[in-house]
Amino acid sequence: MTPPRNEHAEDFAHSVVPEEARIPRLKLTMVGWSLITGMAWLFYGALAAMLAGTQQAVIGLALSVVVFALANNRMTELAASTGLSSGLVSRKLFGPAGSALIALLLAATTVYFAVFEGSVVAEAFRQYFGADIRIWYAVVVVGMLPLMMGGVLTWMDKVNAYLLPLYVIGVVAALVAASRQGDLSSWWDAPGLGIPQTLPGWLTVFVLYLGVWLVMPTTVDFARFGRPADIPFLRNVTFGWVFGAGIFLVNGVIGMLLVHLVIPGSPVAGETGVVTALVGPLGLAGVLLIVVTQIRINTLNFYQSSMNLQRLLRQLAGVSVSRPIVVTMVSALVFVLMLTDVFGYLQTALKWQGSFFVGWVGIVVSHLLLRRQAAPGVGFGVWVISALAAIACLELGTPLLAELAPLIALAVSVLGYVPLAVRAEAVTSTT
Repeated sequence: MTPPRNEHAEDFAHSVVPEEARIPRLKLTMVGWSLITGMAWLFYGALAAMLAGTQQAVIGLALSVVVFALANNRMTELAASTGLSSGLVSRKLFGPAGSALIALLLAATTVYFAVFEGSVVAEAFRQYFGADIRIWYAVVVVGMLPLMMGGVLTWMDKVNAYLLPLYVIGVVAALVAASRQGDLSSWWDAPGLGIPQTLPGWLTVFVLYLGVWLVMPTTVDFARFGRPADIPFLRNVTFGWVFGAGIFLVNGVIGMLLVHLVIPGSPVAGETGVVTALVGPLGLAGVLLIVVTQIRINTLNFYQSSMNLQRLLRQLAGVSVSRPIVVTMVSALVFVLMLTDVFGYLQTALKWQGSFFVGWVGIVVSHLLLRRQAAPGVGFGVWVISALAAIACLELGTPLLAELAPLIALAVSVLGYVPLAVRAEAVTSTT
């Protein structure tokens, strides 16, 4: 049955997606792969090479893809088989407080990424056309509003089939143009910028990418629109190995190459370095590439932030706010944050957010592997403690503990949840 075309984004924000509203796998792939075209992934790749050198960065990225795919396969199967959102999954495992917390985290983090990607577009305009960056911030935010007022998934599956090939063609063209002005022969042996690290380079990069595990609850929110019969395809292609390799490894290597060729030896300064690496070789074509592809990724960011803000308002205040009002609120917040030095606290924000998302993933995957009935609320305390332990290591610990913080959050979440879940089920079975 053909799903209701204009209801996906509105009718199922707070409920299970019914079978008749599921999306064909190729359309869902185009929606989910909106994430791949984010300029943030080019930035992270360049940052990884800056911290650890090219070879170590690539090893760390490859390991990130493997671990991400193993965990995300479970997330995809859960979502497509049940139709549950990340909020509903959290309610089952963590109780109402957990459902509210994951909605808050996703809303805040996707607002942050909307700021990042919107600033990329504004910076591209500024570099090519000049004028005050604040003018371009306003243009970018206001320009997104008309695109976000309808059914987001309906709009996305119409345009994304065209924008993904455009992104691929654009970055390949940028690499070809950049290779004519830079030295590619020294890229593989580039040592980074010599920033002191207490961990091996590959592990530094792997831990860095734990900070973006928000992609996994995002996977749940989109995979729930998948058809159960398509689960093998969704697990391996749409949200699995192919997706992970594209979003992390391929994008990361492209970011490394572009920055090395266009601005070798320079620190990655927020969005500026990546934008320069695209606009410099391609000129106006680079600006257009950034604009078109960032509309794609920011559509997803605005959808996620507005949907989760709706959930939060409904759960905490008991009010149902329409999508246009919520999108307008999100847009205003994005513009205000653009005026701050958001890139000055990029890594700190990612590490704090990553502490919560890594713990969430650790508990959800542990629960799925145990194949036990959920005991609502059992995991909430463990989740919060795991995140707070990681944040304490970040802010108060030694340099080594600070770098290991996301791994500490993962270990605490798994080791803390498993015995509690087993005990809760034993108690339930005897009463």
